[in-house]
Amino acid sequence: MNGRGHLALWNSPEWVLARQACELDDTTLLDQAILMSPAEDLDNLYGLVRRQATKNNATAILHNLIERGVSVVPQFPAGAVGASKETLKLLLAHGWDINARADTPNEAEPFMWLVSYDGELVKWCLDHGASVHPRGQEPLSDDVITKSQQMCETMLEKIATSGTVAMFELLRSKGAPLGWRPLHHAVEAATYGRDGQEGDDEKLGERMAMVRHLLDVVGLDVNAPDQPVGGKALPMRCGTPICYIPASGMLERDTRELTWLLLDRGADPAPALEIAKRDYPKFAEDVKAWKLQQGSSSKCCLQ
Repeated sequence: MNGRGHLALWNSPEWVLARQACELDDTTLLDQAILMSPAEDLDNLYGLVRRQATKNNATAILHNLIERGVSVVPQFPAGAVGASKETLKLLLAHGWDINARADTPNEAEPFMWLVSYDGELVKWCLDHGASVHPRGQEPLSDDVITKSQQMCETMLEKIATSGTVAMFELLRSKGAPLGWRPLHHAVEAATYGRDGQEGDDEKLGERMAMVRHLLDVVGLDVNAPDQPVGGKALPMRCGTPICYIPASGMLERDTRELTWLLLDRGADPAPALEIAKRDYPKFAEDVKAWKLQQGSSSKCCLQ
């Protein structure tokens, strides 16, 4: 960074004024801030204004930057998160690439991936040129998961975690690939939350509906691995879908219904029981109860 250091710039009168201009969408204040800024600091000031104006949906400020010949394109996809559709349209009209990706792990996902929790915005993205295939990413393969695929999983894997069945099917109709872990992520997401919490029943119902849909409609393998068999172990991977119950980092609810659902569909609990020994003993109790209910016809073998 040329000129003053970042902290000095952030606290400088012109930067304080510029942030206020973006909060109020006041171009007069922006003009004053620019006049106050030393020439060698202008590029940094413009970068601040671009970020703050996008965040605050300050369209008058963004137009002012455009008139000055300053780019309003976000530096990274995350820079557009939180912007209104009106602001996003403005960015698109002035060079923003909705499918852009960065090479860093924290910025590898395109914009649509970052707003996968918002069904209406995902639809908007699809209507405005968003691709269901991450740019430059290798095709999925049975024998390898590339670095790019680790940094940016498929859109369907994202939707399986936080989206609706309808959104999942819309993206599937657009050709979105399933990826390695849609069922794994859906199972883990169904462990989130706390029984009795306001709105929890609705959220749990949506997540359980996704698990059932993936099993009964999409037909995913209940014992599918989460990485190539025999390959190098990848971080943040636990095994088959049922393993994501005892391995979940947010076990504050009763997961018996989820466990029994997977067991009813033929899940092998053996690898998950190993995880449960150290992380979630109640899982073993639920498996045992399921086995007793099944009697001699049980598909489950406890060690």
